[in-house]
Amino acid sequence: MIVTVLIRLIGLFLLFLALWVSRGAEKLLRSAWRHPSHEKHVGRLQNRFFTLLTHLQHRQTDPLTGIGTHSLAHHEIQKLIAADRAFLVIRLSIDNINRINKTLGHDIGDQLLVALTHRLVRLQYHHGRLYRLCGNEFLLLVAPPFVNNTLLERLREQLSQPLKLSGTSLIPTISMAVLQSPDNGRDAHQLLHRSSIALIQARHSREGFHVYQSGLDHRHAREKQLLGDLVDAVQDQQLRVVYQPKIRLDSGDVTGFEALLQWQHPTLGLLYPDEFLPLAVHSGHMALIGQWLIDQVMDHMAAWQTSGHALQIAINLSAVDLDDPQLARKLLAGLHRRHIAPTQLMLEITEQMMMLDPESVALLLEKLRKEGVTIAIDDFGTGYSSLTQLRRLPLDVLKIDKSFVMNLTKQHEDATIVHSSIALAHDFGLEVVAEGVETHEQLALLTKAGCNQAQGYLIARPMDVGHVLDWLEQYREATPPNFAPT
Repeated sequence: MIVTVLIRLIGLFLLFLALWVSRGAEKLLRSAWRHPSHEKHVGRLQNRFFTLLTHLQHRQTDPLTGIGTHSLAHHEIQKLIAADRAFLVIRLSIDNINRINKTLGHDIGDQLLVALTHRLVRLQYHHGRLYRLCGNEFLLLVAPPFVNNTLLERLREQLSQPLKLSGTSLIPTISMAVLQSPDNGRDAHQLLHRSSIALIQARHSREGFHVYQSGLDHRHAREKQLLGDLVDAVQDQQLRVVYQPKIRLDSGDVTGFEALLQWQHPTLGLLYPDEFLPLAVHSGHMALIGQWLIDQVMDHMAAWQTSGHALQIAINLSAVDLDDPQLARKLLAGLHRRHIAPTQLMLEITEQMMMLDPESVALLLEKLRKEGVTIAIDDFGTGYSSLTQLRRLPLDVLKIDKSFVMNLTKQHEDATIVHSSIALAHDFGLEVVAEGVETHEQLALLTKAGCNQAQGYLIARPMDVGHVLDWLEQYREATPPNFAPT
């Protein structure tokens, strides 16, 4: 009620202001007819007036797509709230627009934005409440009757269909977030802020879709703190590398270690990579952290080699690493400088990263593989590719994601996925490593299925660099290891 009254008062004020300006303009025009020297002043007034109108129009309409802007979205949300109407806020982004701009040029990127806008305009349920918030983000306001989550997920799939632009077929990568007013907010600024938080969660999720839930604000505040502390984490040596061993299931021999990153935060305690590495990737800090990790691991490898232990170490690469055209040169130069054989290095790359740009990734990995570096695909089964697609990539090892291993003894579907992945990987000549092995039952089933290697808490938890050689000696003295398959 109060908001409605304020809006009306503001409207009356603007009306009186317009009348006052019009009367002043009328006096100036009369004066100009009597005094030709005043024509210059009238012209200036007209120019300023039309400049103001143009500026206001640009604030309300996006010049590229022709739909409303952030300012208009904010205004419309306030109108719906003032009318006490329930509505959905659907916020979506084209996540691969920067890559498209970089590889194909901004003209193609702009064509993609316009084409996606046309797809959105054809939707019925927003009734014209469609806005472009910024470079790659759009907003839809949907009044009752609401669409359900199944339809929204289907919408995301429809928007992700290939587009033919200037002879090039492009597939937009879409993330989508949904929240509802009044349940998730009664203020335009709050709703827009929370939709932004939910969209970030959608980008980080496997599904690319997220419905806002209470508590996300607190989580977002924590993430903002972590982003602000990331640079200090590297400079103040708060980051540390820990190592988790892998063993062969047929002999129990140690095949190598995976290097994992942890952050000993001064106030938040020990943080694991799943929490802070996605933030580093999206904020631009990953290049700094990635280079630090590679240097640390190679220094440790050199020290172990000097003491007579030439261990193979696996390093996880990020999408930022793969975007670096100098990556192969840097890696090989780092190994050569420390007198480490390339065969001692394994690079792990997730399925999703490989599918972003398969041709470029394949060229990079093939170059490293020819030098002796082992290439592994990590977290297999969590993306959208198939082994048929992956066999065209230069791979040596396939790592089955821990989410499937954890439910191996409980979920028939997961067991089927694991068995099929192992069989097909072997058909393609790949070694198979199972992650997240925590029980004897899991180990026995993996051994029976023909899995080659295992990694997980049953074998050993990640350990500091200073404990690696001690653990290795103790493990080799144990006859047989207490977790050896039977």
